[in-house]
Amino acid sequence: MKTIICAISGLGLLAAGMAYGQAMSALPAEIEVVVTRHEAGKPDRLTYDITQDPEAHSGVIADILRKLPSVTLSPNGAVALRGGAVTILVDGKAPPEGNAVIRSLPSAAVDRIEIMATPSSQFTPVGTGGIINLITRRRRLMKRSGEITAQANTLGQGNALLSSRLETDRWTVNSRFYADHFLDRSVLYLHQSALNETGDNYDITDREDHARAVSATVNGRLSAAWKLSDRADLTFKGEAGHYDSVSRGITYYRGLDDFDERSDIRTANRHSDVQVLYDYAGDSHGEYLSLTAEHLQNRSRTASTYDQVGGYPYDTLFASKSVTDRAQGDYERRFGAARLTFGASLDRTGLDLQSGSESAELAIGLADYFDGFSASRTLTAAYVTWQIPVGPWTVLSGLRAEREQLRLEDTGKSDVLAWYPSFHAGRDLTDRARLKIDYSRRVLRPDLGEYDPGIRYFGAFKAFSGNPELKPQTTESYEIGYAYDEKDFGADATLYYRETRGSFTGYAELTDNGLLLTSRVNSGRSRSGGLELTWRGPLSKRLSYSANSNLSYTEFPFADGGTHSQFGWSGNVLLEYNADNGDQYQLNATGYGRALTLQGYTRGVCRLDASYQHPLNDRLSLVVSATDIFNRSRFSTIVDTRALKTISYGRPNLRTLKIALTYRFGRGD
Repeated sequence: MKTIICAISGLGLLAAGMAYGQAMSALPAEIEVVVTRHEAGKPDRLTYDITQDPEAHSGVIADILRKLPSVTLSPNGAVALRGGAVTILVDGKAPPEGNAVIRSLPSAAVDRIEIMATPSSQFTPVGTGGIINLITRRRRLMKRSGEITAQANTLGQGNALLSSRLETDRWTVNSRFYADHFLDRSVLYLHQSALNETGDNYDITDREDHARAVSATVNGRLSAAWKLSDRADLTFKGEAGHYDSVSRGITYYRGLDDFDERSDIRTANRHSDVQVLYDYAGDSHGEYLSLTAEHLQNRSRTASTYDQVGGYPYDTLFASKSVTDRAQGDYERRFGAARLTFGASLDRTGLDLQSGSESAELAIGLADYFDGFSASRTLTAAYVTWQIPVGPWTVLSGLRAEREQLRLEDTGKSDVLAWYPSFHAGRDLTDRARLKIDYSRRVLRPDLGEYDPGIRYFGAFKAFSGNPELKPQTTESYEIGYAYDEKDFGADATLYYRETRGSFTGYAELTDNGLLLTSRVNSGRSRSGGLELTWRGPLSKRLSYSANSNLSYTEFPFADGGTHSQFGWSGNVLLEYNADNGDQYQLNATGYGRALTLQGYTRGVCRLDASYQHPLNDRLSLVVSATDIFNRSRFSTIVDTRALKTISYGRPNLRTLKIALTYRFGRGD
């Protein structure tokens, strides 16, 4: 069945290529698809208008991201751009929950998505893949308006969203409340072969995890904008949310020591975010000033109880608290055809961790313990960008300076100043064709918790540990692209190359007491490059398509020495049919090939989804969607070194049929 889905994707890419040749000789019919366009005056990004997508009124933003060119989502929700890790922003700022926001932010709250594979120096240079910026909906045609969405699926999962807007002469108040109930049943497998003490054979262990997890998410957001004048606004924003889950399961160990182990894992997360923003738009020269102050807190606690059947119970605890304070200012002004942008920011985060274990019978081979860890990071940054026409070219150059002051408990401190340049240039070849050249240097810093050397246990023989020796990874990114756009048809081709030093990667080792311990290390230097092609246009009067394919070559360090390399691929095909009565149908095939790691690789995934939208009346609409129709969203991670060989795999419970209703209300005054 996996071959069938991949074949569907391949046929879609072939059909798209044939349609491209036909479109060059005939103007296509007017069909609206998920729109791609270059944001006017901003050559460092592509913008996707998602308001016409049927799933824009139901589900979460992850449902939309998987349809976009260049973007891939793994079965566990990790986002990548052309295979590189990305940073998710909401309205240009990092959300309290980080990239996990895509699993809780309702797609109905987002107006458009900005993709920056090589972001300019205006943005904090994070990730190897770039930045995805989610722009939330702010404007309504009516002064009093709102939207209610409720959905449920065949897995017993469901959520509800209520958003509203109230506008007076001086105030504009927006609110959003989101609640989600999630039920998951999963089975995970691990086959492990470890070289024995004599080095002439392997000891075999098999682990099989069966778990049932129930979680509840509640999130509320309120913003109030006060119009100080015709050109100035003062906005107050507040957000609070919590996530609670209970997971119960049983693990079967077979090999040198056969036993069963039951688990009860309870997690509670709390976050709050307060922002004050001042915006001023001048009456000439395109002048714009933005000032932001923000305070956010995150608290998390996970308490686990494990009981090996027949005795040996033990408990583990992990708790964290982080506090972040940010201040940022940005200024923009035009000088004729040129544009100057500059700004500065101060960002300080403090983290406190607590972890421990209590074992009645020393079941995990270690004495009882309780550890604490604290860390802080202060980032001071300043940037400037200058956009100017140079002959037929529009050139955007920039430079960003960042000073990182890092303090780690018991392991020392560091103070580093680094520079991050960027360069973007584009020119129109014809009224429909455009050439662009992009370069940026960026950095990905470890999360503060990844420096914690304490051990977190996930059962008797599996654990994770941080690494206080981790260093930031830096990436140099180069791109050259060609874009052809008509009213109803477009095609892009991009050649890209990345070189990353100090790549983060997982590293697994077997300790003397049989514990499979995973941590993060800097693996050395990796290279990747490739060709990405994108097409979009009509196949008939009512049927349209968009297709993306990415062919790449990667070299990655290997734990046993040297490097290993491979050719890879990713792609998606979206077919959309718009009926005369307003109904809309979508079929989306996505997939990506295997990816290299320090000790082996991860296998690829193919997936097919479908959705249907029907307007019941002017205010009420119905969306029915089928996710992972052939149940092929599975993940597999292979470690293949001389000392340790493991195969871990599982299948998230994603295949489902979902029904959503959206009701819009409001009136003008």
